[in-house]
Amino acid sequence: MSSKVARGSHLPAALCSSDRRRLEATLRAERAKIFARLRDHLQTATEDTDALADEMDNASRHEGQALLLRLADQERLRLFEIDRALTKFPEGTYGVCEGTGEPIGLERLELAPWTRFSIEYQEMLEREHTARRRR
Repeated sequence: MSSKVARGSHLPAALCSSDRRRLEATLRAERAKIFARLRDHLQTATEDTDALADEMDNASRHEGQALLLRLADQERLRLFEIDRALTKFPEGTYGVCEGTGEPIGLERLELAPWTRFSIEYQEMLEREHTARRRR
């Protein structure tokens, strides 16, 4: 696997067209799953409560609704990352680290196809974040 960007292209040499097609299909499938989960989370969280339910049931139900809304927010953020990744395919920049311009490894993209950064750059960002928090 080459770690250089193909000359005259923003596509990493490591990603052949079949890898790109497969990763794009994975992103689209994950996007569809997230939409289904979001719909379920929001529907469950906004269902009418039984007027005869006692206060304990209502408190428990409200906790459950709050959890579902937090999950929906996490799903929404992941959806944003997926949509961002999908826009990179026609631009020819999918698989390129936004921080360094270097290719993101295929293994990393297979684990998290929406990732924006190479593992090395992500680790550097995390070290900087940790150092800032310690100050």
